[in-house]
Amino acid sequence: MGGSLLRSWIDSLWSRILSIFLFQKELSIAIIGLQNSGKTTLTHMLGGRPFEQDTVPTLGIQVSQFSLENSLIKVYDLGGQTRFQSLWERCFSKVDLIIYMIDLSDTMTLDESFEKLSKVMQMTQEDRIPMLVIGNKIDLIQEPKEKQTIATIPTYNYDSSERLRIDSTNSHLLKNADVLTRQVGVDLKNRQLHIPLRSSESQDIDVLPLNRDIAVFTMSCRNGLCISNVIDWIVQL
Repeated sequence: MGGSLLRSWIDSLWSRILSIFLFQKELSIAIIGLQNSGKTTLTHMLGGRPFEQDTVPTLGIQVSQFSLENSLIKVYDLGGQTRFQSLWERCFSKVDLIIYMIDLSDTMTLDESFEKLSKVMQMTQEDRIPMLVIGNKIDLIQEPKEKQTIATIPTYNYDSSERLRIDSTNSHLLKNADVLTRQVGVDLKNRQLHIPLRSSESQDIDVLPLNRDIAVFTMSCRNGLCISNVIDWIVQL
């Protein structure tokens, strides 16, 4: 026990020494999202670990620390189960960046995921915490057959702020980062956030100013697709 504590203390001291002499900055990140969206896998990838097929669901909070290019990164990997979502807000005051993960392949949970994201955007609006929204698992989304595409899937209007009704026939559209950006309510052109205000009779939109850095990427943690774009965006903060 004593040796383990001493080793932990030495590792912590060494990390601090490295942060002073080798790294330009320290960055604390909260990675949140619904269960099975790829939060732990992304944490591993940012830390240089290979993809693992089976990962244990995070219970509560798991903290990791590693170097990423010239930055010392501290990641709070927060559990996505409903009983742990109350922990998300507690970490917001501790971090420099919030990464919100979405499983784009699971159409059954997309509405809930988008709704939770809107709440997080509202909660962090005043503090202007930078956000990175990642649509994960694009490798698991099947492209529709050509005939089905022509017959049943409408053309997407990139200039409209109206959200799509996503189901198995059109979920492939979310693989496009521009489409996902609109779907989560981020209007980069006009620097606005479109937050749904649900009521029993209507669904109005609250328009907020986009007063912080926000980016939206689509990727696959399984095959590493677009991970370099994610890393480049993180280290430039």
